[in-house]
Amino acid sequence: MTIPKEHVFSKQEFKTRLHNTRKVMETRNIDLLILHSAPNIYYLSGHHTLNLWDYQCLLVPLTSPPVMVLWQFERGRFEASAQIAELELYETHADPIQATRDALTKRELLQGTIGIEAQSRYLVPKLHDALRDALTGANVVNCSGLVDGVRNIKSEAELIVMSKASDITSEAIDIAFKVTSEGFSKPHGVTDSEIAAAVAHELIVKGSLGFSVYPIVSAGYRSGMPHNSNSGYKIRDGDPVFVECSPSFHWYHWPLMRTCVVGEVNPKVAAFAELEKDIVAAMLDAAKPGVLASDIAAIAESMIAPIRDEILFHEVYGYPVGIGFPPTWGEESGFAIVTNNHRPLQAGMVFHIPMTLRVNGEFGVGLSETFIVSEDSAPITRSQVPLELHRIKP
Repeated sequence: MTIPKEHVFSKQEFKTRLHNTRKVMETRNIDLLILHSAPNIYYLSGHHTLNLWDYQCLLVPLTSPPVMVLWQFERGRFEASAQIAELELYETHADPIQATRDALTKRELLQGTIGIEAQSRYLVPKLHDALRDALTGANVVNCSGLVDGVRNIKSEAELIVMSKASDITSEAIDIAFKVTSEGFSKPHGVTDSEIAAAVAHELIVKGSLGFSVYPIVSAGYRSGMPHNSNSGYKIRDGDPVFVECSPSFHWYHWPLMRTCVVGEVNPKVAAFAELEKDIVAAMLDAAKPGVLASDIAAIAESMIAPIRDEILFHEVYGYPVGIGFPPTWGEESGFAIVTNNHRPLQAGMVFHIPMTLRVNGEFGVGLSETFIVSEDSAPITRSQVPLELHRIKP
């Protein structure tokens, strides 16, 4: 039986991505890339699978077709998703590093300068060392970030997919607020787990292939702890309810944070929300092509400075998003909006501004925005949920 292809992007889209990657390879005198990063493999070949634990790699020569080295059990996923790569399978219990070397030798590619992703979370130290040892006869260099840098600039086709992801995110947050409001008015109340379940359901039924980051719903004192989700906590009067989520829509993301408060609003919570709105607005006003990431970060840093000693904060004012596989939807290009990144923004980049202000273990407020850097206009935001503290009357 022929497995139907999952056509998300055209073959021409993948050819363009490959062309752009090879231009960078040429400037760095790289003859071959060996990619283990699941997002980069997907970006250049179309192949994706939920299996991120077994060895897989994509060989990207400078001129000949890419080659996927894959465990034989995953063949169906490759046939369904891959667009422009050849396939080399290795058997169960075989040495995948030897299979990689054999695929290179077979195609006379084990020569020249070979770039590997030495900093990839998908290539554990033991396999990294074994791969280097197996590439005798070639000059092996670290090319971590090479493809990620190409991915920083999104194509029109990618932005269309991401815009659909943004709609789903907005709908999921609306559902979170609706469940919070309706549940709180019932005799038994509502828990953070019930809200998270509704968010997860909405994301899945609207097309999420999985969760690169599990939907985060934390309330009350738990909202004052980062990366802290539901635990069955019952929402109380005055609790801030922090929600952060995104679908993995064809593994593309549009993350968003919003916060609601049930009942009486703590004045400090309200003040934090107003400050976050002002910070996000100031960053968006500055986010234009050619502006240094560090200059945008400095604007936000100066606005937070008066309360910095009171709060728990991460000093990351924006990070790139697009393709993401577990455990993160953040892209790994290293191009963040932080005070020590002195590179300019370019049109087509997409960033999430994770604006959260927390008093550790007491409360937290998150009002974020994801945006596209535009050549001809202000940054493009697509959220349909107002950037404000959402108030729910009991």
